[in-house]
Amino acid sequence: MKGARDFLNELAMPTVKGEGMRGLAVFISDIRNCKSKEAETKRINKELANIRTKFKGDKALDGYQKKKYVCKLLFIFLLGHDIDFGHMEAVNLMSSSKYSEKQIGYLFISVLLNSNNDLMKLVVQYIINDLNSQTPIHTNLALHCIANIAGKDMVEPFSQEIPRLLTSGDVSPDVKQSAALCLLKLLKTGPEHLPAGDWPTRVIHLLNDHHLGVVTSACSLIHELIRRNPEEYKGCVSLAVSRLSRIVSSSSNDLNDYTYYFIPAPWLSVKLLRLLQLYPPPEELTILSRLNECLDTILNKSGVCSIFHLYAFKMQALFTI
Repeated sequence: MKGARDFLNELAMPTVKGEGMRGLAVFISDIRNCKSKEAETKRINKELANIRTKFKGDKALDGYQKKKYVCKLLFIFLLGHDIDFGHMEAVNLMSSSKYSEKQIGYLFISVLLNSNNDLMKLVVQYIINDLNSQTPIHTNLALHCIANIAGKDMVEPFSQEIPRLLTSGDVSPDVKQSAALCLLKLLKTGPEHLPAGDWPTRVIHLLNDHHLGVVTSACSLIHELIRRNPEEYKGCVSLAVSRLSRIVSSSSNDLNDYTYYFIPAPWLSVKLLRLLQLYPPPEELTILSRLNECLDTILNKSGVCSIFHLYAFKMQALFTI
């Protein structure tokens, strides 16, 4: 996963010509060319003074200029220097309709803001607006931000919206994946603030989702829900067995995007097996028989796949027996 610093370097000098920020590229180049720490500090102080003047000036800055200066502040912070201004300008970028500007706003608050900041109420409102957005990439930015910075005091404001996104029928798979992992973070952070309702029982039906990315993310959430209250979610056993059966009986070509070393969806299969380990063997004979068939197929699996990946896969099957 790229760090914020690498991301800023790519913004400054992208692979596609004409899409970068020249001012940011020049500043990063100047910093790299500094021969000493004193020279670097001098160049940074000069830039900070310039940015402060721009933000306080009478002339209104457009979105591109705000984005450029906020990127510079973020880069300076990542070099180890304190930043005591520019937070409001960064927060305002979150309300932009342009993804590139909104993205920088979210990145800035994810790195520099903490839950005690005076701007946090405004940040929460902007995040809620994006959770209700009809643009999936904006919703995803909000979900990623929550997962990164949410503390106990931030669970309650989002406790209604995220379960709604996860169980809604008209939400894109990308958003559902992010919502599942975001809800897992909130569940671990402040479970007492999550609302009661039918959303937990509806979550287990995501094991039947046609998109394997959604199923993989949902498995992590369901595993945590079962760990807290196994009796309430025992209905997921039959769904997990059904999904596992479909995976192990498929060929690597059937699940091309989720095949690794000729093993169809190995990460999802392992998650399903670990989920099943939380319960005793199914009492219903048809489900038990189907599970045994899955385990037999896995334990007798061979082929050209990596021996290490195959052994890891089989070990989870053995733990399930």
